[in-house]
Amino acid sequence: MLKKFILLVGCVILISSNSYSKTNFYQVTGSISSVEVLKTYSTQKVPRDEKRCSIQRVPVNQEANKFGADNFIGALIGGAIGNRIGEGGGKSGATALGALIGSEVVRSDKAAANQNFVEKEVCRIQKVIHTETIERISGYKLIVDVDGETISFNSNRSYNPGDLITLTKKISYSLN
Repeated sequence: MLKKFILLVGCVILISSNSYSKTNFYQVTGSISSVEVLKTYSTQKVPRDEKRCSIQRVPVNQEANKFGADNFIGALIGGAIGNRIGEGGGKSGATALGALIGSEVVRSDKAAANQNFVEKEVCRIQKVIHTETIERISGYKLIVDVDGETISFNSNRSYNPGDLITLTKKISYSLN
């Protein structure tokens, strides 16, 4: 109970005391002495297409792996032999199987004849992720000479050294 009374008396004293303050605002002119550009940096990942090359062993005659007229002739001969061998309902299956075997025989003969290799540069396009750092201007630090003092401000606007700017000067007076 005594604590509540002391607290109430303290509040009354604070409210009843005469405190006085006054604030004045003035427009003053300052001169820019220097400007520093403030920057922020951020990184981002950017995909790019890049040409990647390597040395590889490749057959001298790459035509050996392609289907050509000789493969077609092998398929015709194999199909004819299969047609002669097949009977009844299995005749068409034997013809198809003979054509497949005839073509494969020619392909493997061409591949066996192609045992020569050469080292050659082989290139391909590949996606590569690069990290880029981006620089952005975030503002300007101004050094200003005003009323015989040198003070600094951060600003969103750039100025040049020697520019004159108008500042608001705030002076507060209070009675303790």
